[in-house]
Amino acid sequence: MSNDTARNARSDRGVVRTVVSGAIRLLGDLLAVSLWVLFLTLLFLETGWPRWAFYAMLVVGVAVYVTVTAAWTRDGDD
Repeated sequence: MSNDTARNARSDRGVVRTVVSGAIRLLGDLLAVSLWVLFLTLLFLETGWPRWAFYAMLVVGVAVYVTVTAAWTRDGDD
């Protein structure tokens, strides 16, 4: 009986660790993408480049970010 309690406590800690890790990753991703959008917005307002180039650079930048950070996950499948 006490063995089940210890196993449940370890399992609960694993779930909490996973949720906290996911929340931190989400906040980091949100910060990185927000800074990229801010940088592009200021750059394009200053230079007056066309809007289609803004969206192209936005999509390419996010795609590169996802490609680079996907390898940082523990199992690499995410």
